[in-house]
Amino acid sequence: MVAMGLNPRKVWIQAQYPASLHTLTRNNPHCFVNWGWHVAPTLCVRGRHPFRRQTMVIDPSLFATPVTEATWKGVQGDPNATLTETDGSIFWLWSNGTDPTYAQTDQVLATYRLALAARSAQQGPSPYANCP
Repeated sequence: MVAMGLNPRKVWIQAQYPASLHTLTRNNPHCFVNWGWHVAPTLCVRGRHPFRRQTMVIDPSLFATPVTEATWKGVQGDPNATLTETDGSIFWLWSNGTDPTYAQTDQVLATYRLALAARSAQQGPSPYANCP
């Protein structure tokens, strides 16, 4: 997004209780994931009316299209979870550590991509047809 000249921010969701976020997804062979927290980039986009802007969450792990923050929160199974919006350079919400060059972010994402590739090699790629 940054390379495209956009200015993404982030939205973080933190469960009321550890691992109480329970999200159905076709991107996991168990058809769900449990999280204590989750983060996704957001973009401020113009709506149909020229002066109306709305923050949209970009989270391909949960949705095929951008969604509102309310929709994103709503599928994560904890109505008492809290949302926190931050600048895109925040690397870890709970320490306010930044990653202005996205080097740490790239390293973490590379680790998850390797895990996804290994799972796909064993169980096939997502989306999983057996999931609703």
